[in-house]
Amino acid sequence: MCGICGIAHSDPSYMIPEQQITAMRDSLAHRGPDDAGNYLAGGIALGSRRLAILDLSERGHMPMSTPDGRYWITYNGEIYNYRELRPALEVVGVQFRSNTDTEVLLHLYIHFGADMLHQLNGMFAFAIWDNVDRALFIARDRLGIKPLSYTIKNNALYFASEEKALFRAGVPAEFDPQCWDELMYFRYVAGESTPFADVKRLLPGHCLFWSEGKITLKRWWNLSEQALHQREASSLSISEWYHTTFDSAVNYRRISDVPVGVMLSGGLDSSLVAASLATQAGENVASFTVRFEEPYYDEGQYALDVAKKYNLNFYSLTIPPEEKLYELLCEASWLYDAPLAHGNDAQMLALSHYAKPRVTVLMSGEGADETLGGYVRYKPLMYPWLFQLAKPFSPLFTQLTNANGRLKKFARFASNGNLEDFVLFNSCDVLPIDTLSLANEADTRFEYRRTMLREAQTLYPGDYLRQAMYSDQHLFLCSLLDRNDRMTMGASIECRVPFLDYRLVETLAALPTSQFIERNSGKALARNAMGDRLPQSVLRHRKWGFGVPWTKYLRLTPVFRDIVEKIPSHDVMQQSRFKPRAVQEVVRGFLDGDDAQSLIVRQWVMMSLWYDVYFDKVNEMTYVQ
Repeated sequence: MCGICGIAHSDPSYMIPEQQITAMRDSLAHRGPDDAGNYLAGGIALGSRRLAILDLSERGHMPMSTPDGRYWITYNGEIYNYRELRPALEVVGVQFRSNTDTEVLLHLYIHFGADMLHQLNGMFAFAIWDNVDRALFIARDRLGIKPLSYTIKNNALYFASEEKALFRAGVPAEFDPQCWDELMYFRYVAGESTPFADVKRLLPGHCLFWSEGKITLKRWWNLSEQALHQREASSLSISEWYHTTFDSAVNYRRISDVPVGVMLSGGLDSSLVAASLATQAGENVASFTVRFEEPYYDEGQYALDVAKKYNLNFYSLTIPPEEKLYELLCEASWLYDAPLAHGNDAQMLALSHYAKPRVTVLMSGEGADETLGGYVRYKPLMYPWLFQLAKPFSPLFTQLTNANGRLKKFARFASNGNLEDFVLFNSCDVLPIDTLSLANEADTRFEYRRTMLREAQTLYPGDYLRQAMYSDQHLFLCSLLDRNDRMTMGASIECRVPFLDYRLVETLAALPTSQFIERNSGKALARNAMGDRLPQSVLRHRKWGFGVPWTKYLRLTPVFRDIVEKIPSHDVMQQSRFKPRAVQEVVRGFLDGDDAQSLIVRQWVMMSLWYDVYFDKVNEMTYVQ
């Protein structure tokens, strides 16, 4: 697990300054504190910061080359099945000099080219340089667990694990106001775009070829195609298959030469990961839990029940809503390279720092909701006929101040929208209709999101639940995976996500909805397949996710209240569509106790805090060109 970066110049005689690639590389030191290296030749520079997980010796140093020096690789990730892939390479004469997956990955590319990507079970973002053909190959894993951004500037391709490394090399850091609406509603810029002008994200399941200054992009993994290919009856019961494959996914993710632990929230997903890990690894696996002083938000007792059942070493951390939380938010905003999206990013960062002295690898339960239909917000999509039935009553629902937030959202769409938009905005807390009185007309095209929705509609015609799940797997999940990566790697910890083993993802996508989703049971397949492993307290308690009492913090904690008060005059708000007087009224109403616009205020806070922290730090950088 590492931080990677590089520059490829179209002029083969141009020597990239070593201090430039070193500056990029060392801006990623949190991703790899154990080792650092560069490779430079005419027109190419590669950099790596290493977090040693496999083969802790110097033989794992990167960038790594073949013995003849033709091929060089800089790599971030883990190939869980590398030991199975290695013998085939040895048969054709490869003599390995290390016990790393890096070296296996490099030789797989040499022998199979880009087609080798389909053999990989893992998470990865890597770049391989061919000195003879002067060609660069960059690839990213199927679901985008590991990040990779790039840009073109001055006849050169710049790429890095995190955007801040691009800016360290002199790439201009400019906020792109075109993304304001998407950040407001979805809290994350999807697709190739980032919050920065002219900086792109290599899409999940895509690879990039660079040669003589020209770029070719290719989608090497398409979930829709895989699902269509696998739509065949299986002789194995679905429950048995899921149980067996999930345990295999956890077992693969145990490969490590350093300690492996688990993030344990007390919910179903992380508890199943913990149970499987403990069953296979034995007692005394380390588990880490965030606890809250507010009982409504605290799931610590459920996590403790799991820990006791499996003799886990239970570590818990309670974060007070004081100055420390503000400091964590600032650190998280810098690490995330975007406005914080999920409200609990800082808590995950704190937990990662807390876990680092004890483990270097953590597993999490991310991906279960998107692949198993676990979100409560999916429920209305199981009854599309209710959409028409609810239209006459939607004004009543929206006027009920004590109505459930999801019910209000459903009612607002029933009154003013359609089912397609209800799928598109399913993950949103704030909707365009909520800001009509605050701003000029919103831009709701969101082209990449609608492209993914059309793909989902083709694969699951008329099945709005599956359309939302498929969309989330390509959109909302990317924001969660970015959060997981940035917050854990910010503390020099690797995070692994067994629920997103591609074997699980592809087969579930191919199954009819009726085979694994039940109307009255969240994530029914996981419960039926492995529920007997968990304490009854975990199985029974109501799902609420990793919640944080932000409304209370923003009003009562002085440092946060001060941010709220300054929102109307903030620079980033001047680049938005929001009317200054309307913003002032919302802020004043919120501070006076009106919760109606609290979600809007929270997003404004995350935007303004990130903007201040991020661009202050970028402006303090000494650019190296």
